[in-house]
Amino acid sequence: MTYKTILVHLAHDRANTTRLKVGIALASRYQAHLMALYIATPVSMPAEIAGRAASAVYIAEATDAAREHADHVHAEIESLCGREKLSWEWLTAEGDHLDILGLHSRYADLAVVSHSRAELIEDRVVFHVPEHLPLVASCPVIVLPAEGEPRPIEEHVMIAWKECKEAARAAASALPILQRAGRVTVLTVLPAEREDLPGHRLADYLARHGVKVNEVNDIDGGENVGEVILAHARQVKASLVVMGAYGHSRLREMVLGGVTRHVLGHLAVPVLLAH
Repeated sequence: MTYKTILVHLAHDRANTTRLKVGIALASRYQAHLMALYIATPVSMPAEIAGRAASAVYIAEATDAAREHADHVHAEIESLCGREKLSWEWLTAEGDHLDILGLHSRYADLAVVSHSRAELIEDRVVFHVPEHLPLVASCPVIVLPAEGEPRPIEEHVMIAWKECKEAARAAASALPILQRAGRVTVLTVLPAEREDLPGHRLADYLARHGVKVNEVNDIDGGENVGEVILAHARQVKASLVVMGAYGHSRLREMVLGGVTRHVLGHLAVPVLLAH
C-alpha cells in the first residue's frame, strides 16, 4: 500500500504556502500524483465584517483577489513540481470548500488541509471549515496547524489508539507513513478498571506490516482525553498524530466529537484523521 494521489487544498490565505510545501514533499517522497485544488471563494470572514450587504461585498472582493492570486500559485506549483519531476494537475473551483474538497477526495489517497483559525469564522453554517473535511472525505486527511511550518511528518508518529472503526481506519490509512517513520508511539487512554491493553493488538498488527512501535498507556482519571493526547504528543515530540475523527452530521452543520474538537482546537502538530 502507498499513496498514489495526494489532494492539496489551496486558497488565498496565509497558510497556503505551507500546505503546498507539505503536499509537494509528500508527493515527492511517495512518488504520488499531486492534485492541486485552488478554491477562490473565501473560507472565512473577518470578525469586523457584519451584515448581509457587507458580507456580500467582502465575498466578492475576496474572490476577485483570490482569482488574481491563483495565477501566482499556479506558476509556483509548475516550477516546484517541474524541479521535483512530479506528476500534477491544477484544478480551480468556487463555492463551499467542504463540498468541493469532499467531492475531489473521492479520487485521492490522502488530503492536506489547514486549521482555519476558528476565531475568524463568522458563520460556521455558510463557511464550512476545511478541518471538518475528515467527517465527509473519502480518504484520510492531514490537518496542519494554522501557524508555523511542520517538521517532516515521518520523524515521530504518535497513534492515539481506541478500539473503534474510526481509529482503526486512521491507523491503516497511515501505514505508508508509519512504515517510513523514524519512531512510532501508540498511546492508549484506558479507564482505571480495564486490565487488558488493547495497544498490544495494534502493535502486533503493525509489526506484521514491518512497523515497530513503542506502547504508552495512560490511565483515564477523568481528564479531558483530547488534552491527554496533546500532552503526550508534546512529551514525545511527535511530528504527526494519527487518530480517528469522531462526529456526526446535523443538517448542513458538521458537528465534531469532543475529543476531535479539542485536538483540532488546540492544534500544534499535524494530525492525520479518518472517519
